[in-house]
Amino acid sequence: MGFGILLVVGMMGLVVLSAPPVAESAAEPPAHFLYQGTHECYFESNGSEAGSGPSSPPPPPPRLRFLLRYFYDRQEYLRFDSERGEYEAVTPLGEFDARYFNSRKEILDDTQRNVGSFCRHNYGPAESFASGRKIQPTVKIDPSESSLGENILLICTVDKFFPSKIKVTWFRNGKEEDEGRVFTTDLIRNGDWTFQMAVMLEAQPERGDVYACQVEHASFPEPVTVRWEAQSKSARSKMWTGVVGIVMGVVFAAAGISFYLKSKKGQAIPQPAGLMG
Repeated sequence: MGFGILLVVGMMGLVVLSAPPVAESAAEPPAHFLYQGTHECYFESNGSEAGSGPSSPPPPPPRLRFLLRYFYDRQEYLRFDSERGEYEAVTPLGEFDARYFNSRKEILDDTQRNVGSFCRHNYGPAESFASGRKIQPTVKIDPSESSLGENILLICTVDKFFPSKIKVTWFRNGKEEDEGRVFTTDLIRNGDWTFQMAVMLEAQPERGDVYACQVEHASFPEPVTVRWEAQSKSARSKMWTGVVGIVMGVVFAAAGISFYLKSKKGQAIPQPAGLMG
C-alpha cells in the first residue's frame, strides 16, 4: 500500500473514582483510580491518485479503521479493533470482559457499526481540513562545537510544517553525506497541527567546505536548500575578536561621553559678547 493521508479522529470519556477516606489517615490523600475509554478513527488512503479531468474515475474510498480502547489507572487493558472484529485483552484485567463481549453477537455488531456511524461520518470534515492544508517549514542550520574533538555537529532544524511526511538530506560540496554520520530526532508534534524535527550531521569541516541541508516537503514546489560554509579556526577566532572589539569600543565610547557630560555639569554657558553688559 502506497503512502496516503492518515487522519485520526478521537473521542474520549473518563471517570475518576475516588476511594472513601479512611479514618486516622488524614495525612494521606484519598486514592484516585482513572477509568478511561477512547474512540479512535484512522483514515488511510490507498496511495493511488485520481485524475482531474471530467472523465477521470473518482478517488477510491479510504481505508477506515475503528479502535475502541479502555484504560484503567492509565494502563490500557482492553481494546476492540474493527479489523479484527472482536475484543482483545491487552492485560489480564481485560480477559473477563473480552470473553463476555465476544460471546455477545449483538455487542460485537453494535461496536463494529462505529466504522460507519462514527468514523465514516467524521471522515468528510477531517479529510477536507487535512488534505488541503500545507504549511511550509522553516529551515535553519546551527553549528555546535561540543565534545567531538576536531568534529562539529551541524544541526538542521525543520519546524512548523504540515503534513508530517518530509525528507531531509545532508550534502557536503554537492555530494550526499554518509547516513552513518546523520542522526535524526523523532517527529515532534507542536500541538497546533504542525510538526518539527532536527537532523544532525557529525562533520569535520575544512575551510571552504559548503554543507547543505535539503528539505523536500509537499508545501514546496521544489526542494529547498539551506547552506553553511566552513571557516578555518583562525577565521572564526578573528571574527570573534572583531565582535569583541566592537563591543568594547562601544562600552568605552559610552563611558567617555558620560565622563565628559559629568565634567561639564555646573559650568556656566558662554554668552555672546553683545549680550554682556
